[in-house]
Amino acid sequence: MDASRTGCRERHSRPDMECGPDPVSHRANLWLLIFHQIVFRVGWTFKTESVVLPGFLDFLAGPGAGIYRGFLPILNRAGQGVFPIFLARLMDHVPTKRFTLVMFCGLLAVPLGLMALLALGYGEIGRRNAAVAFLAVYFLFSGVYGLYQVAFNTVQGKLIRPDYRGRLMSYSTFWGTIPAILVGLLVLRSWLSGNFPHYDIVFSTSACLFILSGVLCLLLREPGRDGARHRVSTVSFWEPFIRSFRTRPGLRGLWLVGMVYSFSLALVPHYQAFARERLHISADQQYLWVIAQSASVGVFSILVGWLADRFGNRLTFALLVFCSAMTPAWCLAMLHLPRSWVESGIWFTFLTLAFTTLTPRLAVNYALELVPAQEHAVATAGLQVAITVPLLASPLWGWIIELWGFEGLLRAAIVVISLAGVMSIFLPEPRASLYAMPPSKIIPGEE
Repeated sequence: MDASRTGCRERHSRPDMECGPDPVSHRANLWLLIFHQIVFRVGWTFKTESVVLPGFLDFLAGPGAGIYRGFLPILNRAGQGVFPIFLARLMDHVPTKRFTLVMFCGLLAVPLGLMALLALGYGEIGRRNAAVAFLAVYFLFSGVYGLYQVAFNTVQGKLIRPDYRGRLMSYSTFWGTIPAILVGLLVLRSWLSGNFPHYDIVFSTSACLFILSGVLCLLLREPGRDGARHRVSTVSFWEPFIRSFRTRPGLRGLWLVGMVYSFSLALVPHYQAFARERLHISADQQYLWVIAQSASVGVFSILVGWLADRFGNRLTFALLVFCSAMTPAWCLAMLHLPRSWVESGIWFTFLTLAFTTLTPRLAVNYALELVPAQEHAVATAGLQVAITVPLLASPLWGWIIELWGFEGLLRAAIVVISLAGVMSIFLPEPRASLYAMPPSKIIPGEE
């Protein structure tokens, strides 16, 4: 049977055949997921992990917020790593997966609503109590977001061909950048300025956009599944993860690279504090930092998506890992630049954070290519766990920053990121086993 006609793809290391959807459904689902991600991305702008959320925590905690801020990376990745473990095995038994995607988009609005209430009533419970309450709500949000990621990646793996997943990432990210920038200029600028920012409005708006993005997923065309395959496995809870680690060397290597690379993720919430506390940049510029990061993610996503579809996820992943070292390197450089250069060049810090933002996304796409469809949820959940484990030490990094400053951790980040980049070079390239080369552009009827 001609693989190019039937849409089937077979890998040399897999016993199963993966058959792609019909062209009409594939094209419709591709654009629906792109629109879903655009709306989701605009909602994410209101709670940017590198600026808005750590800035809100600093606002609640006051002086000495570095210790509280140090818990953000571990709570983020622990939520995204632990919660999906319980969903990974269940996803294979859900016949129509789009409904899980809709459900988790809606559930994301719950912790954001709690954050909005906290922004209104922090004065009633005290700053430190409010900071602790925020960390608890943030962990809940991260857990639900981790479940959303498993649902989205499983839907993506089922409905979108491997050679179009880079396009899905780049198109949605790029076209989501325009409204994200407009949001930063027209809305966030006024909401985040002054001594009493309107975080309640910021988080409420984000919640509404997440709900809207989930509603769009109801329109996805998802084929049913043979009832004979819809059965509950009797293996132990951890066996799928252990089996994947033992039998999939490429996946095992990716998990190890993720563990090393995750050190750079621990520093993400500290960059805005570095700008304010070490470089003495006004907090009123936060909206500019959000715009810089949103714009750079959108622009770089086009190049990253093209590289991933044309040359494979492995090579692109390695390039992104190496480029992630630019952020700590630039921060160290600004300590030795004239004051006028620092004030005009601080935006470059958040521009280079685009590489750190895109790297985990591409790692997920790479994981999806390394295993057959029935292992997609396990592969992505295991990747999240691998990234989470080293972040258990992230509160220590916040404590070190409060005691000795930022410089030592920035130097260590450059070394660790470079090591992860070298390790990623030796990962396998699964794209070589596909029968057909990916097309250069989307052509109606050719999907």
